[in-house]
Amino acid sequence: MVFRSNGNGEGNFVKLNLNGKRGKKFPSKYKGVSKSRSSYSFRGKRYKKKEADGDGESLLEEESDLQKQIEDEANGFISSVEDAILAVKTEASDENLTKLLNLVYGYDSFRDGQLQAIKMILGGSSTMLVLPTGAGKSLCYQIPAMILPGITLVVSPLVSLMIDQLKHLPSIIKGGLLSSSQRPEEATETLRKLKEGIIKVLFVSPERLLNVEFLSMFRMSLSVSLVVVDEAHCVSEWSHNFRPSYMRLKASMLFSELKAECILAMTATATTMTLQAVMSSLEIPSTNLIQKSQLRDNFELSVSLSGANRMKDLLILMESPPYKEIRSIIVYCKFQYETDMISKYLRDNNINAKGYHSGLPAKDRVRIQESFCSNKIRVVVATVAFGMGLDKGDVGAVIHFSVPGSMEEYVQEIGRAGRDGRLSYCHLFYDNDTYLKLRSLAHSDGVDEYAVGKFLTHVFSTETKQYEKICSLVIESASQKFDMKEEVMQTILTHLELGEVQYLRMLPQLNICCTLNFHKSSPNTLAARSAIVAAILKKSHVKQGLHVFDIPAVASSICVATTDVLAEIQALKMKGEVTYELKDSAFCYTILKSPKEICSLSSHLTKWLTEIESCKVRKLDIMSSAAVAAISVSNTSELSSGAKQTRSLQSRIFDYFNGDEKCDSPSKATQNCAFLRADIKVFLQSNRQAKFTPRAIARIMHGVGSPAFPNSVWSKTHFWGRYMNVDFRVIMEAAQTELFNFVDRNAALAT
Repeated sequence: MVFRSNGNGEGNFVKLNLNGKRGKKFPSKYKGVSKSRSSYSFRGKRYKKKEADGDGESLLEEESDLQKQIEDEANGFISSVEDAILAVKTEASDENLTKLLNLVYGYDSFRDGQLQAIKMILGGSSTMLVLPTGAGKSLCYQIPAMILPGITLVVSPLVSLMIDQLKHLPSIIKGGLLSSSQRPEEATETLRKLKEGIIKVLFVSPERLLNVEFLSMFRMSLSVSLVVVDEAHCVSEWSHNFRPSYMRLKASMLFSELKAECILAMTATATTMTLQAVMSSLEIPSTNLIQKSQLRDNFELSVSLSGANRMKDLLILMESPPYKEIRSIIVYCKFQYETDMISKYLRDNNINAKGYHSGLPAKDRVRIQESFCSNKIRVVVATVAFGMGLDKGDVGAVIHFSVPGSMEEYVQEIGRAGRDGRLSYCHLFYDNDTYLKLRSLAHSDGVDEYAVGKFLTHVFSTETKQYEKICSLVIESASQKFDMKEEVMQTILTHLELGEVQYLRMLPQLNICCTLNFHKSSPNTLAARSAIVAAILKKSHVKQGLHVFDIPAVASSICVATTDVLAEIQALKMKGEVTYELKDSAFCYTILKSPKEICSLSSHLTKWLTEIESCKVRKLDIMSSAAVAAISVSNTSELSSGAKQTRSLQSRIFDYFNGDEKCDSPSKATQNCAFLRADIKVFLQSNRQAKFTPRAIARIMHGVGSPAFPNSVWSKTHFWGRYMNVDFRVIMEAAQTELFNFVDRNAALAT
């Protein structure tokens, strides 16, 4: 008898005694089994015994027999699993591990790469694991979690992914979740279970993992056997999905702060360059790389050239064999508005479809995913937000409505089809206009050296040079002032913390402006009892009877953490003494060292950020080139899913992931334009009041908004998006020349 996860997070047994001592308590989904192995009680339906009725006695006897059968099966299963775990602890042989696999998961053998990874981890060797989407990477930390004595920490980039992984954790292992988006009471309950040793596998966001209080708790009282970095490509700035918070996950921190014994880094898609960066950061030896083919062989891949009639082309495809017989299909789009538009179009044509994107309420996203998994919805039209952790093996087709942003994105998304091993179909509609639009958007995170210099001057201003003082940078106003996205500012600050020189230390992000209203006791009475309240009165200004103050300023004035100030006002609120409101989300940090030359540092940072920007553009160009090549081999613009296109795309994918990512892939963007400089000149003359940079002008000409030049304002100019087909760098160079000429002309007129 095999007890597996039932898919709702409440398996047959929530906790198994993994420490080798029998007689532990753990709940069962069988109502007839109590929480203790040694004494069971049946809480099923009670039957009222009729007087002189033999049938009533018979029912009770049957009930008793059923109870005994359940007890025997439960006891036998638990004993078998505990014996299997003990056997693996004694000798981690293939035979012992396979027996444990069979008992817990019901499988007779491991998939390619799984057994090797598990044995390396049990041997204490940090490992880099690259397996295709749906190839069972999670099992590679779940089995070690049963064997290893300490906690297994799983660091994951998305809360939705963590929830899904927790839900599908084998029910014999107790799991928990911590993220920055949790309610305080949820986090408190999880921390309590951690301290009591109830939780064996903890899913945690990188932001929460790096929290000072969280790290302190692990240093003092908890043992970490294994740290799992899921979606490990996010560690590398050269990946298709770089996350600044992941950049802080370095081996030195994981080993020194958490005392971790071993690291497992996992991803489904990574180029050679990305793997080298991840393994270097996590100090994983090159000999400890387990890499299997990143693309399964049960796909039929096809591409067709499309344009203004793409929705009609999609409908024709879905009404043609083999797609019309396929029960579950995912259609991927690049923009949220497309998901609603396309799903409605499909419904209007009698195809059961629903749109899915990150802008939908969480409950709606869950409902749509569950309906898709239970085959109540045939087609999900989604952005990249859909599919991570999707537990559905019979997806028969994945259709890309437009070209993906990278080979990694393409491989990851088509990998959600055919997990049951059956032949699956993947079609891509290639549209040159969408490619050019995506190429423009790839430049949206880029920055000029001028803007980086202004940003650094602010970060290291005279006001912040008091070392260990808590400094803050209000995100919304800074974003507009420096014309930088929040993610870009976070990336720069993270680099200043983790680069070759540690210039600052990042603190938890928070809303720094507090408006406080006193209700019961007078402010002075509370100040006499609390140094924090006294500091608040000194640092606040009173506006209409309300005390308004800056939390970092109060914390710095009495040398306490911002969390201490928040805890104090929260405690006062619980007592009914105060109410308060928080606003102005900000990055918080303390300066450790000032740079000798701001100019030199800004030049270095700009070069690094420009390389990241170019990497994004190059990835899109390579994906576009592969799609165009596949179209050319079929020698037709009609819908095609022939063997020639499959071989062409497979070859390109193999070369990309196993060769040089920097291989030449010519852009389809125009490299010059006769009227460009003339139009820039007219644009500058028409907008004399604005302060432009070459990048700002290039963005407007490409139809891309930014914090300082938002779409809502600048899309009204007739130059908006006019030169989307011209290479972004070409426009920047022309804009720089015209800006110099414009300044010179104005200076001449002024004299």
